[in-house]
Amino acid sequence: MERSGVQKLARVLRLFVLLVFILNLLVLPLVPGLVGLLLDGGPDEVLQTLRILFHVNGTEGMEFHPLGYFAGALVAVWTDGTTAVTTLFILLYGICTAVLLWQARRVLDTILEGNPFQLANARYLKRASISCWVISGAALVRTILWICEEGNLGPIFTYNTLFVPVFLMGGLLFLVMSALFRQAAEMKEDQDLTI
Repeated sequence: MERSGVQKLARVLRLFVLLVFILNLLVLPLVPGLVGLLLDGGPDEVLQTLRILFHVNGTEGMEFHPLGYFAGALVAVWTDGTTAVTTLFILLYGICTAVLLWQARRVLDTILEGNPFQLANARYLKRASISCWVISGAALVRTILWICEEGNLGPIFTYNTLFVPVFLMGGLLFLVMSALFRQAAEMKEDQDLTI
């Protein structure tokens, strides 16, 4: 049977979603070490570490043990309260993103089957909306904690604050789509019973 244009697009999107999901899972365990590297010397330290790791531009005489350095950064992250909280929030964002990607993959699978109007898709989209709201709520809590720590309103002007309305609206959109898929699935079921 010939695949429709929507199914061809769903196949490509499924591939991208699966790739990003795998990369997300690979990066999640590295988050504490990366936070430690960033806080240890900032972005320049991360770039220098990557240059040494991949032998780029004049790093011949330098010796680098990535596991040892990463382990040191990992320990340093959990010994400071501020960096530990930052790391926990970033890990929470990553986990919720993985849930979002997994739900998207499941919806795309039903599109590839040629039967997208299922009650299961309504559940998948509802889970995606909950994940969005968790990210939005965590970003709000992190912004408030950051404002309290800094003692000024500077943290309002960061990317973290942008997560609050973006993921709140994303969650609402997924919830509306969930209701639409649920209603379409019920109508399809009624129609199948009348025939």
